[in-house]
This record gives sequence, C-alpha cells and structure tokens, in this order.
Amino acid sequence: MLPRDQLALGLDSLRAHRLRSSLSILGVVFGVAAVVAMASIGEGARRETLAQIEALGLDTFALRPKAGAGALPARLGDSLSTVVPGVVAVAPIAELALTAEAGERRFDATALGTTPEYAETTRLALARGRFLADLDGPARARVAVLGAVAAWRLFPLAEPLGQRFRMGPEWYTVVGVLHERASPRSRGLSLRVRDLNTSVLVPLPALRADSAADEIVVRLADGERVVSASEVARALVLRHVRAEPEVTVPREILRQRLRAQRVFDVVTGAIAAIGLLVGGIGIMNVMLAAVAERTREVGVRRVSGATRRDVAAQFLLESSLLTAVGAALGTGLGILAAHAIQRLAGWPTALSAATLGLALLMALATGLGFGLYPALRAARLEPAEALRAE
Repeated sequence: MLPRDQLALGLDSLRAHRLRSSLSILGVVFGVAAVVAMASIGEGARRETLAQIEALGLDTFALRPKAGAGALPARLGDSLSTVVPGVVAVAPIAELALTAEAGERRFDATALGTTPEYAETTRLALARGRFLADLDGPARARVAVLGAVAAWRLFPLAEPLGQRFRMGPEWYTVVGVLHERASPRSRGLSLRVRDLNTSVLVPLPALRADSAADEIVVRLADGERVVSASEVARALVLRHVRAEPEVTVPREILRQRLRAQRVFDVVTGAIAAIGLLVGGIGIMNVMLAAVAERTREVGVRRVSGATRRDVAAQFLLESSLLTAVGAALGTGLGILAAHAIQRLAGWPTALSAATLGLALLMALATGLGFGLYPALRAARLEPAEALRAE
C-alpha cells in the first residue's frame, strides 16, 4: 500500500472514533504544553540574567560597604589600582535620588557621582557630546552626562548639549548624552543593576564634597582572574576601613544562576516526561482497542497481500498521527500559557526553536514508543484466525 493510502486510511480510522481519539491525546497536549511553557520561563530568566550580567561585565566586580558601615573613602580607588593585579579601570560611584528640573519639566532622577573611568568599567556608549573629563573632578565642574530617557524628559524638543538644568541645589550644564540601553531588572539577582537611561552622571566631587563612594566598580584585563582579584580587594578594603565589604562578582553569580537553571531544566523535563507518559499510556490503550476491533480488517489485508511490516506500519502511523495532533495543540497551548504568564505575572519568557523542536521530538518518540506494541500485536495476527474473528 502506498504511503498516502496508509495516511488516508489512518485518518479515516481516527475520524471514526473522534471522542476516543481526542481523549487519548490529552496527556500529550498537556505534557507538551507544560514543557513549552516552563521552558519558555527558564529561557526568559536565563536571557534576562545574561543581559544584566553582560551589562556589568564578566570581567568586573563591585565593592560596597555593609549596612551601617558608612561610605568608602575616595583614596581606595588609587589603592585598588595599585594593589589589585590586572586592573584596567576603577570607578567610585556615589548615588543620590534627586529631582532634575529644566524650565517646567521635572522628573525624579538617579544622580551618579563618578569619574571618567566609569565609562570604561561599564562600557558606556555616547550618542553625542563627551563624557566626564579628568579635569572636571578636581575643578568640581558642574557638568552632566544624561541618560537617553533623562535627556528626553528634560529637553524633548531641544538639543540637550549646552543646556542648563537644576538638580538639587546646583545647576549643571549638559556635556553629553548616552546611547539608550536595555532597561535592566534585578529580580532574583544579588546585583545592583542601575537604569542608566534615567540617570544623570556628574563628577563625584560635585555631588559629594568628600568624594566618598557608595560603590567601587573594578574592571580587570582578564575575566578569569576576577574571583582571586576580588579577594585581594576585599582584604585591602578591610584593612583601610576596618569593616568587611560586600563584594559582588557577576561571573560567580552567573555560574550560580546557570547551575540553578540546570536544576530547573531537569524538573521541567521530569514534568514533561510524566505528562507524555500519561498521554502515551492513553494512546496505547486506544491502539490496543483498535487492534481488537479491527482484527477482521487485518485478516482481509493480509489475505489481500499486505505483509506484517505493512500492518505494523499502519498502526504506527495512526499512533504517530495522534501524538502529532497532540503535539501541535500542546505547542499552541504552551505558547499561549507563556504569554499569559508574562502578562499576568510579569515574568520574562522567551521561546526558542530548540525548545519547540525538542517538544515535538519528545511527542513523536512517545507516539512511536507506545504505538510499537499494539502495532507488533496487530502484525502477529495470523490471517486465518483474524478472518474468523467476529
């Protein structure tokens, strides 16, 4: 029998028992939907983590004082550059929440007092103008570099460069505007991920007279040495301020998150396997019932010249059709569930071709695996005995 004839016969058989066939694929539908939805959550979390950590850099680490320990002294930056091996740039940061005003426009900005090295440690890109210069700090110059959103909110219809605005008690002149960056979210991460789009960067002495820092970011030439370098920095800060600092190493956090992601993937696979197992059992039951009901049909086909292989292929094709339909419906349901989770819970989700392909392959393997025994049972029927069946 030609493959298209087998396909037509299989479809006719499934249509003849619509309700039974529909109920048998529910396990496949929910199993595939579970793996698609949960894998999309895991992939979304992974991409968000990577985006946040890449924004900070795998070759950087940050030092912050613990609660109640006070700010870090300005001299620490020079000491870190001298003592810690492989340092490319060190940037102290002071952060204040201030209101920025330009004419009638105002918004709550994040004021960051820092040094020119901050552009290198954070890989900042300028849209226009310049960044903070080496002479701006010693001169306590009232100049500012605006994030993309901050520039739009203060000067939506004018060129920001050269404009003056008030922030806190001081007036500042805009000398640069940053390129817009993806807005970060720090949910689930022990990272202080700033939204530089809404930030205003000014020289550190202009924001804080003593130049004390709330955080110091260090970038290294070799990212593989960031853990050992952070331990050297921790000991140096402890010696200077007599207090244990908080050290954040994005590379280590990435490793921890990826380790947790692998556990999540295993759990996702287990849930999908259970769902597909239930669906596979249902499909096996349906196919065994089909073999029992169609015994005489099998006998007629064998007498007409069909081989055992033809009979087995027919029943395997029908079980594969059941799982294919279940996989298609489950994939659609999983995609809808992922979008619903993103909208209602606010969790990031992402779908990849690999995830969809894996779900379809698992469903196909379920159809072939659980359809194999009924197919072999049908193929082993002797023609004479099958023809005598009622």
